[in-house]
Amino acid sequence: MTPNFDLGVHYFLRQDYANAVRAFRDAVRESPDNSAAWSYYGVCLAHLGLATMAEAALARAVALSPQNSDSWFHLGVARSLREEWPEAASAYRRAVALAPDDLVAWHRLGVALAESGDEESASVAFERALVLSRELPGGEEPARAGPPLRDDHVEEAGEREGAREAKSWLELALSLLSLGEEEEAIAAYERAYTLDPERAQRSLFRPMLRLVTAVQGGPEAVEPPLSPAPEGPEDARPRPLYRRPEVG
Repeated sequence: MTPNFDLGVHYFLRQDYANAVRAFRDAVRESPDNSAAWSYYGVCLAHLGLATMAEAALARAVALSPQNSDSWFHLGVARSLREEWPEAASAYRRAVALAPDDLVAWHRLGVALAESGDEESASVAFERALVLSRELPGGEEPARAGPPLRDDHVEEAGEREGAREAKSWLELALSLLSLGEEEEAIAAYERAYTLDPERAQRSLFRPMLRLVTAVQGGPEAVEPPLSPAPEGPEDARPRPLYRRPEVG
């Protein structure tokens, strides 16, 4: 990777998309066949609201590396930012077809499908994300097909991504609750709670769960704990999953 690429990632991780765009623009001028640079360039442009330029950059990334699931994933992110949900779902479908163990892509596919009104398919995608989360006992990074879109800065930034990961699990929990999948919803909420207890407690999940239980007239649901379990050898709480350094 070029120095401009590394500089772009530096700004990207700090959500300084204007400077990131400038750095990635120089990176693709230096290395026009660098699909990773085009992919980052495109998603940064999308964050700045430059939709046409973003689509062009991401189309270039996909054309250069059609078997790279991350290029399709970032195309889905860009379309999601514009609330083009059916188009976003199409891109995420390509991503999970290339990387079927990519938990985050399955989750985002579920969100895009739900926003598109396809709740049945969304439920299938969310279920797949939950299955994958349970198959990663150590919070290991999901296996990925093709060359990964990552760099030395990504591992360094992994620990700072807990808040975004918690937000993702809370969105999944609320979506599952709306679909009537209470047990799965609670499992997703508990995952968010282990990552960011304060955010989880501030969320709408607990009052929504109480409301759903009251409407159904069943026994009161057992809510997740109000404080993290103590650390130690018996602590079975999952660790944060690796996430791409993006926001959307």
